[in-house]
Amino acid sequence: MENNDQLARHTGQPDVPELVKEFRRSMNEGYTLERTSSADQTRYMRWTGQSDDGKKHDENLPEGKPAFPWDGASDTRVPLVDSIINDCVDMLTMSASRAQLGVTGTELSDLEPAGAATTLMNWVKNSMHNTLGAESELLAQYMMAYGWSAAFVGWEQKSALKTQELSLEEVMQMAQQAPPDSLLASLPGMIAEPEREGEVAQVLMDYVPGMKKRAARKVVKSLRDTGSAQFPVPYLCKNAPALVALKPYDDVLFPPETIDLQNARVIFRRQFMSEVELRSMVTDDGWSESFVEAALHTAGKSLAINDVSRALSALTDSTIERRDNLVEVVWAYTRQLNEIGVPGIFYTIFCPGADDELFAKHEMLDYAHNQYPFVLFRREHVARRVTESRGVSEVARTWQDEIKAQRDSVFDATSFETLPPLQVSKRLGMANKIGPAVQLPVTKPGDYAFLQPPSRPPTTAFGVIDTVRQQADEYFGRPNESVPIMVTQLKQQRMVNQWLRGWTEVYRQMFRLCIQYYSADELARITNANAAQALTHDGQQFDFVLKFNVAELDADLVKSKLEAISQIATTLDSAGRIDKVKLVEKVLRAVAPESADELLVDQAAASQQMYEGVKQDIANMLLGFEATYADASNDPSASTKMQMAQELAQSNQRVMQEMQGNEVFKDLMDRYLQNLNMAVMQQQNKQIGRTGVKPAAMG
Repeated sequence: MENNDQLARHTGQPDVPELVKEFRRSMNEGYTLERTSSADQTRYMRWTGQSDDGKKHDENLPEGKPAFPWDGASDTRVPLVDSIINDCVDMLTMSASRAQLGVTGTELSDLEPAGAATTLMNWVKNSMHNTLGAESELLAQYMMAYGWSAAFVGWEQKSALKTQELSLEEVMQMAQQAPPDSLLASLPGMIAEPEREGEVAQVLMDYVPGMKKRAARKVVKSLRDTGSAQFPVPYLCKNAPALVALKPYDDVLFPPETIDLQNARVIFRRQFMSEVELRSMVTDDGWSESFVEAALHTAGKSLAINDVSRALSALTDSTIERRDNLVEVVWAYTRQLNEIGVPGIFYTIFCPGADDELFAKHEMLDYAHNQYPFVLFRREHVARRVTESRGVSEVARTWQDEIKAQRDSVFDATSFETLPPLQVSKRLGMANKIGPAVQLPVTKPGDYAFLQPPSRPPTTAFGVIDTVRQQADEYFGRPNESVPIMVTQLKQQRMVNQWLRGWTEVYRQMFRLCIQYYSADELARITNANAAQALTHDGQQFDFVLKFNVAELDADLVKSKLEAISQIATTLDSAGRIDKVKLVEKVLRAVAPESADELLVDQAAASQQMYEGVKQDIANMLLGFEATYADASNDPSASTKMQMAQELAQSNQRVMQEMQGNEVFKDLMDRYLQNLNMAVMQQQNKQIGRTGVKPAAMG
């Protein structure tokens, strides 16, 4: 039998019915909806018969199923799964915000471009600070709750209108600069002639993209009558990377057999759009008008929920009405072979509920990295298939149920012991009710007696609860006094490493898109002109690394490590192997990560700043002003400053002449160098005082 993949080869017209078929299969196979629904039910502690008072009531349960063990028994909610997810999300979002992005070259010649690439990506991170924070939290929530999540990494360009003013004087200037035989050269005279208004309007329409003829005539008339005119012109109001966290099976889907996301046959991204959004896409992105009209008739319907117009809210049992408000639209990304067998990524936009032959757009994705614009985040790697990764709910569901059962038993036992059932003589029946200070008439002893409750100390339940919590904490790497800290940190570090691997790929795709869509002028403004020129290349010569050590969250451990490193740097590093500039950066990022970026400057910039300072000191001394002397007891940069001052003095002819013939300048320069020399000696004396020995390197 022939078994050809209908999506393997690219044709001019997309096979929308086949895409809808694959979309349906991706949604329904593998019990995907059941898995996410079960995960939500566990996390948000939802079950049949719940009441707001946390008790079981017969009236809330299906007929014939009375509350057990009695009406009003405990039905507490234990947020174990929810607390584990949120604790892990706290760890992941913190690591994403504090991890340092390193961009390194693969060859020696890549050093300068790599520095520019680092500057560019740090600028992107700062400009997208709010978006990265919000989407990072959503990604972490989805990953921990459902076992995996995905990020959409794209490029967003949006146009808007702004008012531009044109005066008759400006028109005359343009006419003077235009070739004499051109239509533009005779434009001022044409404006003055009402009968030629149509010709001038056509020139303006060519000059301003998108201007209609009626608006152009109004501009010409205003120029003729008042000497100036205002009109709207389009401009690019947004040109930046786009990052969106996608919820599994709701926002992003793919065939269940998918092993590697970048090798998937097809990836679907689903959105619900309003009428305004849909209609604006005709102008903004060239969507088919007939498709938009057909899609609007499907408002409120969704293939994913069997055309039902209701969707269960994640946090409550209430439903959200979708009817007549939102339209389901799907982007299908496929890697296909063209007519000569070369693979490329193509995307098709369709509406599952509309006509099978209609689509909004179908074209090749022109991203330079030639990858699907999706990055996968997995909680665990226990198998190769993407979806074979468990969320916290699947692992900890029974633990949460165990704790709930023990807490319910303690509550019910307390209720039983506080007011146990009464043993009443049959002849008395239920004529009397028990209560404080109530008088109960009795005929003989034993007419009334409390039923003895079962003997079970509550410590048993509390012991079970503590054991289960310890097991959960050890499994997920949550701090617990009964779990060795090394075990906890190993679990946390593995989780953080997997998380940051995903973010590394996000930044790699963003970088490729930046050098593709930013102009050379924009890259030069963000980095510098020379580096920007280097960044216009392919960009594959860079390695991206994100690192974060979870041990840095332990303030005491960080303090002891930094003290040890500082001692080594100042007492044992006689050969100068330790980079003190990097050491200072490490200390700042560990002690005050929120302020490090503001306080630190690039090493090259810092050296240049110091160099300019020394040069300014010498220039002031040439004018007769005495330099401001540094504190000789605490100036670790004195040695570098002295070397810079000597190099400047030797390389500048005028300085050398003034040193020989200008006694005032020579005296000021000598004092300046004496101050620096004293600072160098003080730094050396500190080291000798700590070790008792003058290292041979000091001479």
